[in-house]
Amino acid sequence: RGRPGVVNAFIAERFWPGANEAQARAAMELIRAACERLAATGVPVRYLGGTFVLEDEAVSCRFEGTAQAVRAVHELAGLTYDRLLSSIDVP
Repeated sequence: RGRPGVVNAFIAERFWPGANEAQARAAMELIRAACERLAATGVPVRYLGGTFVLEDEAVSCRFEGTAQAVRAVHELAGLTYDRLLSSIDVP
């Protein structure tokens, strides 16, 4: 995946007070679908999965691509995030 030293993985975090599991799952499905739609148009972006942390009322979604592509995914899905963080995946 990618070249050493080149950031191509991101985590989008949303702090979502009052959210429940069903809402988090629905939001992640919207993100997944938007990611697939953008990728089908040639935008290099891939959804790697998400996590809903119950105690923190927070959703984190992982992506491979560029920060611009991740922003476009959220715009297409009609969702927001609070932080977009570059990350390194360690298998």
